[in-house]
Amino acid sequence: MRIKLIRDVSMSAAMATLRRTLGEDAFILSSRATSDGGVELTAALDPEVPDEKQQIKSAVALKTIPKKSFHDWHGLDLSSFSDHGAELNYKRILSENISFEALDLSADAPPVMVCGVPGSGKTLTIARFATRLALAGILPVVMTTDTERSGALEQLAACTRILGLDLIAVESSEMLENLCRVKQGKMPILIDTGAVVPFDEKGMKILTDLQKAAQASLTLVHPAGEDPAETEETVSWFCKNGASKMIVSRTDCARRLGGIVRGAMAGIPLAEASTGSQLIGGLKPLDFSSLNELMISKWEMASAVSSDGPQKKFAQSAMPVVSRRPANSDSTLLKMNAPSVTGAAALMKHIAAQGGA
Repeated sequence: MRIKLIRDVSMSAAMATLRRTLGEDAFILSSRATSDGGVELTAALDPEVPDEKQQIKSAVALKTIPKKSFHDWHGLDLSSFSDHGAELNYKRILSENISFEALDLSADAPPVMVCGVPGSGKTLTIARFATRLALAGILPVVMTTDTERSGALEQLAACTRILGLDLIAVESSEMLENLCRVKQGKMPILIDTGAVVPFDEKGMKILTDLQKAAQASLTLVHPAGEDPAETEETVSWFCKNGASKMIVSRTDCARRLGGIVRGAMAGIPLAEASTGSQLIGGLKPLDFSSLNELMISKWEMASAVSSDGPQKKFAQSAMPVVSRRPANSDSTLLKMNAPSVTGAAALMKHIAAQGGA
């Protein structure tokens, strides 16, 4: 750091001298009036260090590799599977401790009933199954026991209407039993249920009563990205109450899949996993190869994150597009380019757009 003492007849003259001698980057440390009526400035200047500036700039652009191993990154504690400190073979461990089982959506199969915690994606899963079957020329029976939650019936009804299907609201286990007895073997049966907290004995009893009444294959829908220990415990409770398969939702929103793996290792076969928010093709069957590929892609994606964290600047395409008012217009309104549609209309338009693709 260079420090310089500057004296002049006035502050403006001293400042001018400061800029001439030290440049625009100089900063004033102190100032005082002199006995002869002038001004004295003490100023400093940091020397330029091009190499350091370049080093800082380069460091921001560096890509970071996760310091944790593959299984640690996903939150998988596999230490109990190691033999006296031997290197973990996670592929062997997972292949030996996770099973996969495809869903049977045929007319002869037991009804498919989905269950899960609040917000897990049960209703969207039923809508996706109904869309898959309808596009294949098969008309399923769609039922829901979730008749109390606000908007649940409307959301599923929007899908069934555009597909030309009836949606049956089921009010009791007796009604469900009679309907399934009549429809069984004639067409696939899809059943949505209300959300259940796994440790709520009353809610679980209602769920098991519905499953027994329908003689259904109870399929758990559970989101990825949650705490592994919490997910394992939740899945275990649903398994104890009859869940025989698991569909993994929200994989597009999660970075770590250790919870799902831990849940599967608790004894429930994995069936399918979500690939995004779309209805058509939004679920894909899972096997060991696809699960392993998904986990590796998540881990490699973490390696590509800049060391300074997510970018603060939004991509232009990600910003809302607003029609601009002409300069000579007196209108004070800004209109969105896309029409504002919500609820059932949005879902119907979404399905129609994909069906025509």
